Amino acid sequence: MLGQRFRSALTALAVVLMAGGLVATTPRPAQADEPPLPLPVPSCEPGPWYVSKHYEEFAPADGPWRVAPGDNLEVTVTKSRTIEVGAQLTAGVSAEWVVAKANAELSLSTKVSWTSSVGLKTNTTSPAHEITYVSYGVFTERVFLMRNWYPAGCNVGWPYTLDSFKSAMWVQLPKSEGFKKVTQSTGRGGQGTPGTTNPPMPPQPQPVTSVHGLGDGTLLHTTDTRRIYKMVGGAPVWQATCDGGICDSQPRPTSQSVIDAGPKAPRNGSSAIDQRGRVYIFVGGAPLHQSHCNSPVNCGRPPKISDWSIDARDHMNRAPADGSLVQGWNAGNATPVAQTVGGARLNFASPQEVIDTGFGTDWPSKVVIVSDYSFNNLGTIPADGTLVQGTGGGASTPVAMFVAGSRINFASPEEVVETGYGTNWREKVRAIPSRVFNEFPADIPPDGSLVQGIANGVPTPVAMMLGGARINFASPQEVIDSGFGTDWQSKVRTVPVRAFNMIRADVPDDGTLVQGTGGSSPVAAIIGGARVNFASPQEVVDSGFGADWASKVRALPGRAFSLIPDRIGDGTRVKKAGATSQAGIVGGAKVPFASMDELIACGFGGKRMWTVPDRVWDALTTKIGDGTRIKKSGSPSEAAVVGGARVDFHTEAERNDAGYGAVTLQVVPTRVWDAMTTRIADGTRIAKSGWSSEAAVVGGARVDFHTEAERNDAGYGSRPRQVVPVRVWDAMTTRIADGTRLKDAGSPSQGAVVGGAKVPFSSMAELTASGYADVPMQVVPNRVWKALPTQFGDGTRLKSPDSPAVWLITGGRRTPTDVTTGVWTVPQRVIDAVPLA
Repeated sequence: MLGQRFRSALTALAVVLMAGGLVATTPRPAQADEPPLPLPVPSCEPGPWYVSKHYEEFAPADGPWRVAPGDNLEVTVTKSRTIEVGAQLTAGVSAEWVVAKANAELSLSTKVSWTSSVGLKTNTTSPAHEITYVSYGVFTERVFLMRNWYPAGCNVGWPYTLDSFKSAMWVQLPKSEGFKKVTQSTGRGGQGTPGTTNPPMPPQPQPVTSVHGLGDGTLLHTTDTRRIYKMVGGAPVWQATCDGGICDSQPRPTSQSVIDAGPKAPRNGSSAIDQRGRVYIFVGGAPLHQSHCNSPVNCGRPPKISDWSIDARDHMNRAPADGSLVQGWNAGNATPVAQTVGGARLNFASPQEVIDTGFGTDWPSKVVIVSDYSFNNLGTIPADGTLVQGTGGGASTPVAMFVAGSRINFASPEEVVETGYGTNWREKVRAIPSRVFNEFPADIPPDGSLVQGIANGVPTPVAMMLGGARINFASPQEVIDSGFGTDWQSKVRTVPVRAFNMIRADVPDDGTLVQGTGGSSPVAAIIGGARVNFASPQEVVDSGFGADWASKVRALPGRAFSLIPDRIGDGTRVKKAGATSQAGIVGGAKVPFASMDELIACGFGGKRMWTVPDRVWDALTTKIGDGTRIKKSGSPSEAAVVGGARVDFHTEAERNDAGYGAVTLQVVPTRVWDAMTTRIADGTRIAKSGWSSEAAVVGGARVDFHTEAERNDAGYGSRPRQVVPVRVWDAMTTRIADGTRLKDAGSPSQGAVVGGAKVPFSSMAELTASGYADVPMQVVPNRVWKALPTQFGDGTRLKSPDSPAVWLITGGRRTPTDVTTGVWTVPQRVIDAVPLA
């Protein structure tokens, strides 16, 4: 029916459709509906029409409908559509005539309207891993007819030969209506795999043996791999579909090897538009999406390509190649000029910087203008492994590599080679302004980076960066358990051993949330260089880490977790979660501030405040640790904490001689300074400043050691050594205070000092009955034990555990007394041994 309708409009043609293709019969001479050319005398007569080329076309009327992989869909045409197919008769001249602007062509167009049927159905099942698109429309045969002019010699007096003077006509003949189904594989790029598109089948044009020099928009089809390519910026780009006018001209045949030998990416400044209508300008081979094409942004006449071509980056770079100059524009406002390095843009601050980095004085001619949107969407941190060197003012920086946004400087060419850049590493170095080079953080990769040092072929352990610190792994399993996956080796960045060792290998930065792997490790916050464990999720929230705290937790090996200290470092400002109370950590102790004035006067006003759970706050000690150097707020006075006591320094020389000159100074409120004891606690090991002399504080007295053996036998060899000024040493008493419980270092003997005398206990029962069971025992050298006096001093009052009688000692004799205060309990046998007065 369709053929009958259309043939009535083409009575000038004698063209027959046959099953095997198109066969042309000899048409009649030109009729009245086929006007002759206005030719000069003598005139030429047209010869018979002949078929030059033909192929099938599909004119869609409804759809397409999408059938997902593995799905089944029944499609029914419910709407009537009207489309047009037709014929166009063109009588004219060849390209030579057109160029000469002597075109004498006449055109006659005939269109036939065709209305689609309603109710037609088709059932479609899409294969696995393929998407099927179903469209409804009319199938047509498109025929190109040509004829020559006769007789020979009729062109006498013409400037053109008969070979260049022809008539031509396109005829589009409807064949049938129906459904067309096109499948696309989902195996590549998320947009389907281009691949077995059947190109139009013209008579064989000249095969393309090189893509170089082909104009943008030129279509190519590979006869061996059956692919369609389109030239974009001098590069052949694979097309996933011909829909939407992508294949708007006849493809030229070529081979895959010719495609592969062509450019790998479009040239700078070229453009393309995809099926979504997005316009791209190419910079360093990468397509940059443009938000506008307003001058001076020049989008040119972008060839249309498939969405997949852009998304899969076929014959394109995913990020701009190094060494391109780019600038963004919008509404007359320009960004700085930048160069592309490691897929990112590095802005220039002056024309001289552009010249210094090797772009020459003609650099403005090399700048690609893009929209400010695409400029700003370029990253600002070069990719891992990029080699750079700063230059400017005739001087150069060291060569450096990028590791996760951090700059790792090399100290020698050997380090560059050993890190894996080869002996040709100099070719890979990109010059950048020294100013830009110095703006990048040096030496410390960001959290989550995996690094490994190498020197002389010998690697260090693999380590993760966490809070600015390097956490070494002890085994591959630890790396996997910490969340880096079984492919963790591909994520490791090699750096020189020297740079590896420069990264501190201790505790992550304050504020880092960590949790050990491989067990029931709690979540903890790093505060003051220490691990503060949380007992519940609410404690984490109350400490200021937010309701999304779980997303901030970093896993590290349980072994490494347990090695983090749990004592908050000095100088840390802390706050109690459930109150307004604040304190400074001094000598490992919590020193609460009574007011903000105190806090500021002690130098904590500018320090970050860390909130700790109430439970942790309450458990913090208030005893400042030995070895702490302290200063009285608002005063130049300084002291050391020794045995829990404040040992004042009278001069800087005293402080320095005692070894505290280089110790960090901690300021405490005046109130706290004044309340500190000046009595050094028992059991403290002290040394005389500037001397080798050492002693123990026992019962408030200085008990000197004459030899290292004495010191070690008394148990002081492993105790911290606290140096005190000579003045303090000399001023200390050597009389052990009453009530002190002693032990002989050379025997099991124990005793107590009462009235300045040694009272030995013959049994633990005696010791307990005399009230010394809970008194700390102080060990003294055997020499000291033996030298202690055994006669009670005058004024000493004694009693036995079993009697209320009190005795007063005078001149080594005892007399009864009614005074019941200041009485020392000793065994009855000791009292009996004192003669009566």
